[in-house]
Amino acid sequence: MRNLNYDDIIEAWGQIARFQDKEMELSFKLKIQKRILDIFQVGDYYYYIFNPASVQFEFVSVNVKKIFKLEDYTDFTVQYVFENMHPDDKARFIAYEQKVTEFFNDLPPDKTLKYKVSYDFRLRNREGEYEWVLHQATAIQSDDTGAVFRALGIHTLISHIKTSDKPAGLSFIGLEGEPSFYNVEVDPFYSASIEILTAREKEILKLIVDSKTSAEIALQLHISKHTVNSHRKNILRKSNCKTNNELIVKAFTDGLL
Repeated sequence: MRNLNYDDIIEAWGQIARFQDKEMELSFKLKIQKRILDIFQVGDYYYYIFNPASVQFEFVSVNVKKIFKLEDYTDFTVQYVFENMHPDDKARFIAYEQKVTEFFNDLPPDKTLKYKVSYDFRLRNREGEYEWVLHQATAIQSDDTGAVFRALGIHTLISHIKTSDKPAGLSFIGLEGEPSFYNVEVDPFYSASIEILTAREKEILKLIVDSKTSAEIALQLHISKHTVNSHRKNILRKSNCKTNNELIVKAFTDGLL
């Protein structure tokens, strides 16, 4: 029996390609990147581009619709994420994001794009079922000061491989040869900020986030416009915010909703 050698392998590969070579077009390179994601993710996944300044997803992949059984993929917003996060995960999520901000603020500006953040939490789909999600995100646009303008995130469903309800720790994964930091310690108690508002104030804050005017809020809640304005002043004071835009950002980052 003849021993196979390197030339035989080359011959076999040549037959697969039918002995043709072809330049790789940009569209094909993008298909390869998508294929890599499909192969190396451990479960169903979706990805998005997040703008921290506007607190909005500027892009969300359409497969999020199927994963969370939404009517439309555009229903998946930052507000949806926080409102449908498991109650036991919210305080930890806030603590982790506070630590993420601290970590990137301490990084030299030229290192901003060289780290990936990783941890997990549970999200509820439209039918009320919770799924464990592995959150991975990395900055993709910054300036000379290290300010992050946009981040790319990938959420992968991992319920089928979780052996318990114990969450994964917060990790900063170094890219391009940078050191990694696993299971970083964080302050576990950022939950105090969640309860600084009354139930009515939270109700009004949600409508403010939805861009409702005082008149529209008054009509929806069957209260006077004067009462709404009084609540708005109290919300700004309690949250230590000066503007509505600042308040909306803090509503998500500090878990006021």
